Amino acid sequence: MNTATARRLVTDAPIRVFHALFATGFAVAWLTGDADDWRALHVALGYGLAGLLGWRLLYGWLGPRQARLGMMWRRAAGLLPWLQALPGRLGGDGAPRAGYWQQGQTLLMAVLPLLLMAGLPFLALSGLASYQDWDGLGEASEELHEVLANALGAVALLHPGLVLLGSLLRGRNLAAAMGSGRIAGPGPDLVQRERRAWGLLLAVAVVIGTGMLWRNEQLHPTAASGASAMRHADADDDDD
Repeated sequence: MNTATARRLVTDAPIRVFHALFATGFAVAWLTGDADDWRALHVALGYGLAGLLGWRLLYGWLGPRQARLGMMWRRAAGLLPWLQALPGRLGGDGAPRAGYWQQGQTLLMAVLPLLLMAGLPFLALSGLASYQDWDGLGEASEELHEVLANALGAVALLHPGLVLLGSLLRGRNLAAAMGSGRIAGPGPDLVQRERRAWGLLLAVAVVIGTGMLWRNEQLHPTAASGASAMRHADADDDDD
């Protein structure tokens, strides 16, 4: 095989589908967070993202080796030693040696998904507490939900920024690997089975399930959601 054109399969289809659905769902949920007209969609996406996270945790436990969460954690754990070693890696001009920033960028990209997955349960619970006005804590829960949404939104935006930076540093399109699951370079495939049928099944289940939840919220909105809508209306009046 020509090593100049060799490409290794490193990510299976279910993980790529999860990544695409999670990124899209989070972006749309974040954009519709303050729009009362799209509240039903926002709620449905919240349930959908929680379901996706549950699937990822299960797949990270029972799935193939390269999808295990333990491997993600071991990669991310390298960021702290990288930061600790940074002062000793600085050259005489105050700049790290060649390639050191690339390593840090790779390690940070391993940390970001873990931060999102760790923060999502708190985001979902605060949103649900606000929507259903648990024990009269709707307003406090809504403020916490907004803070968490903005914080995790910043983390989510940092990810494509790092992909762009890495592409510039390496001189190749790293984003393409998110779609194909393959990276350039010689060596064995890390993924032996692509599992396209499982990826398709996941996509269909999430899209149909979220659509049904959206329709159900439109037809039968949670009674307590009226209080949340009134708080939004009062906030808009105060701004005016």
